[in-house]
Amino acid sequence: MKNPVAKAWGCVGIMMIGVALFMTSMAFINDETLMYLFIFLGVAVVISGVVLHYKTVRCPHCGSHLGRLYGPRCPFCGEDYKKID
Repeated sequence: MKNPVAKAWGCVGIMMIGVALFMTSMAFINDETLMYLFIFLGVAVVISGVVLHYKTVRCPHCGSHLGRLYGPRCPFCGEDYKKID
């Protein structure tokens, strides 16, 4: 099983790709169709990154959603993320 911290950073990377797509839409300000396409794609990728984060960033021991990670231990069960039985 992959480390939850690595999964969280992967989801953040996906969200940043969505933000980059959204910002790229400003390059197509004269072509409304491409501009709206990139806006839609950017928002869809950001939302998919958030959903993926909620579904995959969980404690390997108790299964609780970790939200933002503040340390090497689960705030709910106190187990270390790296110690996987």
